Amino acid sequence: MSTASPPAPRRRPSAAEAAARLRALPALQVPVGMAIRGPHYVDALRAAGDAPAFFTLAPDVRAGGAGPGAETPAERVAAAARPVLLRLSPAWDAEREAMLVERALEAGMAGCVISAGAPFPCLPEGELSAPHLLPQTLRSIARIRRRFGEALPIVAAGGVTTPEAALACLDAGASLVELYEGLIYAGPGLPGRIVHALEHRARALASHSSPPSSARWPPRPSSTSALAPTSAPAPASAPAPAAPAPAPRSASAEAASRAGAALAALTGAALAGSGLFAMVLAATVKLLPYDVAYLGLTVEDLCARGQCRIVHFMSHDRVSFGGAILSIGALYVWLAAVPLRQGRAWAWWTLALSGAVCFASFLTYLGYGYLAVWHGRATLALLPVFVGGLALGWKGLCGPRGPGVLLRPGARAWTWSRAGLGRACLGFSAAGMILGGLTIMVVGMTRVFVPQDLEYMQLGVAELRAISPRLVPLIAHDRAGFGGGLLSGGLTVLFCMWCGIRPGARGLWWALLVSGSVGFGSAIGIHPLVGYTSFVHLLPAYAGALAFVAGIWLLYRPMCRVDGIASEGDAVARFPDLG
Repeated sequence: MSTASPPAPRRRPSAAEAAARLRALPALQVPVGMAIRGPHYVDALRAAGDAPAFFTLAPDVRAGGAGPGAETPAERVAAAARPVLLRLSPAWDAEREAMLVERALEAGMAGCVISAGAPFPCLPEGELSAPHLLPQTLRSIARIRRRFGEALPIVAAGGVTTPEAALACLDAGASLVELYEGLIYAGPGLPGRIVHALEHRARALASHSSPPSSARWPPRPSSTSALAPTSAPAPASAPAPAAPAPAPRSASAEAASRAGAALAALTGAALAGSGLFAMVLAATVKLLPYDVAYLGLTVEDLCARGQCRIVHFMSHDRVSFGGAILSIGALYVWLAAVPLRQGRAWAWWTLALSGAVCFASFLTYLGYGYLAVWHGRATLALLPVFVGGLALGWKGLCGPRGPGVLLRPGARAWTWSRAGLGRACLGFSAAGMILGGLTIMVVGMTRVFVPQDLEYMQLGVAELRAISPRLVPLIAHDRAGFGGGLLSGGLTVLFCMWCGIRPGARGLWWALLVSGSVGFGSAIGIHPLVGYTSFVHLLPAYAGALAFVAGIWLLYRPMCRVDGIASEGDAVARFPDLG
């Protein structure tokens, strides 16, 4: 019988080895410390020399000797070429914590780090560092700051995994923030996101004549001078000035904005009503009087051929078209009532581009020589209202007005945060709608049918033309209309996702929920009702719907339950990394 030997424990680098690695690094603009662990602190501190910017001693350091020949804190401080900080343990109670900090300061230590990792039974020679340490870290920082005053440098360390956690530590009284487990949980981009949050805080404070008393950033220079890096870094640039607040709109511009938003909202309501009307008609009477007159055939005549599958196929197209128009209308109402009313240029361009596609798709019907009378009249009646709304809305816009505003995100988000992943899912869904809409429009104007369509109807194109030479143009009209609506809806969702999603944008979240539920629900739900259940045919819709559901679920908390990091003086907000 043979037994496998246990793996050799991982050897920590010696102080001399760690110092050699630090010296080999290029010049850094941030202080890099070295954590020293026993039992021979004095030898390790001397071996490290001046390579790090500061040293931290592990929580087991004793403030007084432990028998003959034991190293004292004063000897350890004397052996160090750099400032020495005591790293506190989360396992210490408040009384022991204060006693050891006091003795460490008497020995000449420069400050403390709050906190080290927590003891963990499964790691007899290690520590557990994770986000759960943050509440205890904040309490310890506040206690030490109250007891020892403003002059003591405090480095926050335990549980710092987000910019919000770093800000909370600074607010509690920390002078600096040390990153450790945060680089694992949040990735190497965390320092940059913390810097962004600090700049945001600085701009917010600069925009007020009297900053809130709880704000502790930037820290006082006296708290960090002892921890400066070896070589003086280039002076940090001053925080970017706050974006100037938009000039107040004139009374005439305000009135134009209100009128334009009202007309655009009316357009959205009319589209939603038209979509609902189309869905109801497709589910009941199937064919309208002018359809019957154009074909020269009734519903009963068509049902007599192909087991009524032709009528069901046409109903499936029209229900899908109605759902697409209804979903667009829901988003148009929100766009008009909120961002356009506020003078946001991105909302104006979203309405203009999406509306241009939606109304222009009407021209694709003419390629087959069939004009839906009711559809044409409704389009001609609604177009002046929509154009008038855009014209008036343009006069009330604030800030930059060019189409480049569509490239600026409404809020920044870490890629792997809920907001970042949710936005990516909605973007995938919107891109699928755009690609699907273009495909359906092209097919509707050329081939009209895909193989799954003919397989469902159990008829070929020649057989459909034999029933009536006008049947294929009528179906092509429905297909092209649905494709145009899907393309327009995809553009609307895409720009709302990129420019409109912000912390606290609850109205947009609900508008997207209603729009997507109606659009995907009608497009997918009608298929089993008419027996058209080809998995290949429905696969793109399934993928888009799943991405939409995932995106709307991920975005609920960032958009509806958190406020993020934002200020009145900054046009771009930021979602919390782990919110």
